Amino acid sequence: MKKLGYIFLSSLLALFTQCLVSADNVSKADIIPVEDFFRSPDIAQPRVAPDGKHLAFLMPVEGKMSVILWDLATGKAITLARTFDADISELYWKGSEHIVFSGDPTGGESRVIFSVNITTKAIIRLSEAYDENKHASASFARVIDKMDLDPDHLLIFGRSSEGGSSVGLFFLNINNGKRSVAPNDDSEFDEVGESGADQHGVIRFQTRYKKERKSYEVKASEKSGWKEVGFIEEGLGASFDPIRFIGFASDNKTLYSVKTEADGSQVLYGLNTETLEWGKPIFTAPHAQITDLQFSSDRSQINAIYYEGVKDNVFWMNPRLATIAKALDGALPAHTFKRMVSMDKKEQVIVIAVYSDQYPVEYFLLDIRGKTQLVRLGRTNSRLKSKLLQPMQDITYTARDGLVIHGYLTLPKEAKKGVHVPLIIHPHGGPYGIKDSWGYNPEVQFLVNRGYAVLQPNYRGSGGYGLDFLKAGRKEWGRKMQNDLTDAVSWAISQGFVDPTRVCIYGASYGGYAALAGAVFTPTLYCCAVNYVGVSDLKYIANWEREMSDQGNAFYKNMIGDDPDFMKERSPVNFVENIQIPTLHAYGENDPRVVIGNWTELEAQLKKFGKNYEFIRQENEGHGFHKEEARVGFYKQLDRFLDKYLQHANNARVLIKDTKVVEMPARP
Repeated sequence: MKKLGYIFLSSLLALFTQCLVSADNVSKADIIPVEDFFRSPDIAQPRVAPDGKHLAFLMPVEGKMSVILWDLATGKAITLARTFDADISELYWKGSEHIVFSGDPTGGESRVIFSVNITTKAIIRLSEAYDENKHASASFARVIDKMDLDPDHLLIFGRSSEGGSSVGLFFLNINNGKRSVAPNDDSEFDEVGESGADQHGVIRFQTRYKKERKSYEVKASEKSGWKEVGFIEEGLGASFDPIRFIGFASDNKTLYSVKTEADGSQVLYGLNTETLEWGKPIFTAPHAQITDLQFSSDRSQINAIYYEGVKDNVFWMNPRLATIAKALDGALPAHTFKRMVSMDKKEQVIVIAVYSDQYPVEYFLLDIRGKTQLVRLGRTNSRLKSKLLQPMQDITYTARDGLVIHGYLTLPKEAKKGVHVPLIIHPHGGPYGIKDSWGYNPEVQFLVNRGYAVLQPNYRGSGGYGLDFLKAGRKEWGRKMQNDLTDAVSWAISQGFVDPTRVCIYGASYGGYAALAGAVFTPTLYCCAVNYVGVSDLKYIANWEREMSDQGNAFYKNMIGDDPDFMKERSPVNFVENIQIPTLHAYGENDPRVVIGNWTELEAQLKKFGKNYEFIRQENEGHGFHKEEARVGFYKQLDRFLDKYLQHANNARVLIKDTKVVEMPARP
């Protein structure tokens, strides 16, 4: 391979100077502005066209994430699409002439999808956002399979057309928006969980919920029947998959699949869909999760297997790309993980993502057609200096019942000097099957930059540690799962770096529930709590999914419980009187997962008992604030709240009767 060199395209930099600012220009002050962590990324999702002639990516244009098209031959870049009053948050190529892009304008988790022809610039709206209260007849679409080898179609779950009564699986033509029925054989679609197509667009693998289990099924051909190759009891299937279907090889009969072992290790196999025989293990990730497979363009070869243990790892199966990756190690920033995220059909134009826990993602474009060129595309966040960011440490501690809990600890520089620092317990959402991972996390780095230690426990019920660990969290909301967080506080204090009088709990979704549970069930442990889109009353939990499907209802009955007395005992809204600390709450009006009733009931109780609280309620947001103005506004309020009640806490836990309400402006 020729020596790699950095080439900066003057035309690209001239167009995007305001966005691709060198990190060296960031203020030298140790306290980094909130905006520098939470503004929209400078660049996102760079993707190479299959023919290698163009690069598409997202970046802000007039305040909105937009699709940019860069002609690699001429160096000319244009804004290709910016079509609705919301950020575009996803793009991918369909063939070399069309780009599909989408966004969620209301926060309701129903995407508006478009396609654009890069030659004519014609944009076609492929789907609408579904809202049962406002637009129940929308021609919505949820992409089931992008069908990479078909340049014209997507496999979707949606409505047959606007106002149509038929809902199910359809092939969506990205050239004209037309939908055609995708045959689903003898399955009733309301039983089906996930589906996928073979190389010819025939649906040949799916998961199906029937009776008391979730079944994993394949078909040998379009006309053959479904055959079961594995199952799990239905109440667990929404958070743990013993089998995960990846996709078909080029022979159209080998289905790449990942099996999860009892200890959480994952193994990649090829399943012969004709004989139903599992091949020999292709790759084993011990005590780790296989996160991604990178295929050759014709799917005749697996190029790379990405997997996550304590940190991210890669196993190269393509010797040529392995050689390129080794050469890149010496040319790209040291102490970072390198991931090939996109390439052309000939594997000569490659986008590389570079990142670490102290290094926000930076993208490079490698072009080895002729003279080798390595182009720096830019960092997702060019405003941050890595020297001001802190490393994540993987930790373990033992819960009170003997269960070993893994997690991550990030310490501010003050702790390294022997200073006792405030601690934030930061439980992840989910909760089941989800885990915190290594890598750059803007929330964590923002908090650590303010002088707080951040501890992220992967409490029982989290993913990645095996089925028994997941099941240990069954029906333990507010009990053993909460004890794991309390025990995390005890562990941190025992390590000698925490000020035990300055401990806060902050989380989102289930993490928001955990923050509320911490405030009501362990009222003297914390000096403040922050609840971001958290469940306050278990009767509301994932109500939308429970009502829409029997399998969703079975999962929540099995894992959370539906006995009225049980749910009442675990719902923080019923114990607000116990709260002795200031709390901050944030909710989106359009949240389909944690409905706004969680806040309205909670607020009524906070007022009833005269608690000290602040809140943010956004009309045009959902499960988390995604628009830049709302997102930055939340973290600014969080910054002020923590500075007042954690950084400068008076350690007196006196019930304050006055209530401070913070109203955030709603976007039109």
